[in-house]
Amino acid sequence: MKHKRQSRRLQAGFSLIELLIVVAIIGILAAVAVPKLLDNLKIGRETATIESLRTIHTSQAHFHALKGKFGSLKELTEAGLIDKNYSGGTAVSGYVYSSTEATPDKYCIQATRQSSGTASRDFNVIEDGTIRYIESNTPSAIPHSEGVPYGTTQGAGAGAAAEQPKQ
Repeated sequence: MKHKRQSRRLQAGFSLIELLIVVAIIGILAAVAVPKLLDNLKIGRETATIESLRTIHTSQAHFHALKGKFGSLKELTEAGLIDKNYSGGTAVSGYVYSSTEATPDKYCIQATRQSSGTASRDFNVIEDGTIRYIESNTPSAIPHSEGVPYGTTQGAGAGAAAEQPKQ
C-alpha cells in the first residue's frame, strides 16, 4: 500500500525546474515580441493619421467648392464633412487635430501627437494636399509649408508610409 502512494506522488504534476524553464521561455518570447508590437502600433497610428489628413483635405476641397473659401475644423464639422472628434480637441488615434489657419486661399491642419510614446512623427496638410511631417522625440506642431513632404493626395498609396525615408 505504501509503495502505491509513493509512485503516485512521483508521477503527479511538473517539477519546479520544468515550470521555471517554461516561464523563462515565455519571458524570452515576450521580450522579443513586445518591442515589435509597439513599433507596429506606432506605424498604425501614423498611417491612420495620414489617411485622416487626406480625408480632411478632400473635405476642404468640397467646402471650398461650396463656400468659396477654406474652413476651420469647426466649420467642416458644422457642414457635416468631418467627424466632430477632429474639431473637438480630443485625440483620434493618439493625435490631436487643430486648424492653424483657414483663409479663402489657404489652410493648415495640424496633427500633433499626444505624447512621444504615441508615434515618432507629427503631421500637417495644406491647401495643395501636401502632407508634411517632422520626426522628433517631442510632439510639436508644424507651421504651414514646413517639414518634410510626405506625398500628395494623388498617387500616394497606403504603402507609401513604409517607403518614406526617415530623416
